Amino acid sequence: MCAAGISRPAQAPECNNEEIHMLRKIKFPSANDVILAVIGAVLCGLGCGFINYASYGMDSIGLFYDGIRNVLKLSGDQIGTASLIVSFILSLFLWFADRKYVSFGSIIYIVMYGTFANLGSMLWEHIIKNDITFIRILISVFGLLILYIGLGIYIAIDIGVDAFTGVMLWLCNITRKDMKVVKIIFDLGLTALGFLLGGTIGIVTPVSILIGGPCISFFTLRIQAVYFRKSIAKQKKTEQQDS
Repeated sequence: MCAAGISRPAQAPECNNEEIHMLRKIKFPSANDVILAVIGAVLCGLGCGFINYASYGMDSIGLFYDGIRNVLKLSGDQIGTASLIVSFILSLFLWFADRKYVSFGSIIYIVMYGTFANLGSMLWEHIIKNDITFIRILISVFGLLILYIGLGIYIAIDIGVDAFTGVMLWLCNITRKDMKVVKIIFDLGLTALGFLLGGTIGIVTPVSILIGGPCISFFTLRIQAVYFRKSIAKQKKTEQQDS
């Protein structure tokens, strides 16, 4: 199942059976997990804000937020506020559908993402005074990159995911489909809804639909491989000291 392949440390690449057994004994969340959760959420929020500022369209989730922002008559740099509202509603749904996808980490994501999405949108308005197409394209690419890295961190540490990723993982579990497939279908649906609600579609939109799932899977698995190997090593060292 997708949720097992993406969010659980036992699926990290190149872990042998002994290491997998050790992983199951590790207690989460730790202080390191919380710090990484904050970093992941900040990256996601800034990524959304950067993409929003560049105005070449949004990734599917950002487009949906943009549509909600438009319906609520919020200003262009208040996309983070729209995300707070949507994420709160989706988190309530997940709480009743499968509450394992809602945790302290989810709350961190909702708050940090919304705050830094607004900040990311406003930041470039003060830095860049001239409307240069090439610069805006670079900002869009950079925004997508840090957005996917942030999501990879968040899924990998497994202390709770953002509301939309939680819904995707929930769909993976009930449909038993791979996340790459669910992500593409999910993105298409959000894109249509976001557009109907008045969100802005641009070149970033189809690009994110095509590469979003594979990129998130790529970063998630590699972050798991690095981070959880360090956790295994620390756990082994502790047990050796106690023995």
